Amino acid sequence: MEINETDRRILRAIQEYPELSVRELAEVTGLSHTPVWRRLKRLRENGYIGEKRYVLDAPKLGFDIIAFCFVRMKEHNRNTLLEFESKTKEICEIVQCYSATGDHDYILKVLARSVRDYEETIKHKLLQLPHVAFISTSFTLKEVKNSSDVPV
Repeated sequence: MEINETDRRILRAIQEYPELSVRELAEVTGLSHTPVWRRLKRLRENGYIGEKRYVLDAPKLGFDIIAFCFVRMKEHNRNTLLEFESKTKEICEIVQCYSATGDHDYILKVLARSVRDYEETIKHKLLQLPHVAFISTSFTLKEVKNSSDVPV
């Protein structure tokens, strides 16, 4: 499916104003209700729009530590990697997991309430992940930018 400038207008609007109703979205994009509804439906069905979610403020909820863990694996075969990836999904403190190129096989974003809490997560969860050879951690000092907006 090709998206055109009208679709991009809709996508930009829903990123900026996620609470808009279809009627309000139609007003903002200069279209009528039915064409906006049809385009939204088509964009969802074709995977351009994911699920609606509220974004929670981690520090306000007590998660003051954001750590990036750089993981090297012992082995590199399909089953090993799939097993590792599957197990990361079971650890709630891991909020993002990326397969990567370069010196590390995976990059994990991990939330913790304190350094001591992070230490417990490392000892009892992350180092227990299958086939892990090495984990290196960097703690963030300050969030400068955090956006999930896609530049459409």
